[in-house]
Amino acid sequence: MPTDIEPIEGNWYEAIEDGTRFYVVTVDEDEGIVELQHDDGTPEEITLESWHEGDFTGIIPPDEMELFDESADQDDDAQDYGKTENPEDDNWGEPLPEIDE
Repeated sequence: MPTDIEPIEGNWYEAIEDGTRFYVVTVDEDEGIVELQHDDGTPEEITLESWHEGDFTGIIPPDEMELFDESADQDDDAQDYGKTENPEDDNWGEPLPEIDE
C-alpha cells in the first residue's frame, strides 16, 4: 500500500513490508531524490516517486527506543522492591496485629 506521508529530514521511518529502519538525511525536491541512512549506517538514495510507492511509517529513533527498553527493565526491578525471598514474609496486604495495652 503506497504511503501518504511525506519524507521529512531528520525523521526515522520503518518499511512496513520488511521492517527496515532508516533516517531521512535530505529531501531534494528539485532533483526528486530522498537520501536515506539505514540503522546499520548504510546510505541509500531513492526517488520521491519510489518513496510514495513504498509503505512506510514514522518511528521513534532507535537510540530513544533503547531508553524505553532500559526503563522497562527498571520497572521490572522496581516491582521486586520490598519483596523477600520467602513469600510468607510478604504480608503487605494483611492488617496489623492487635496491640495489647
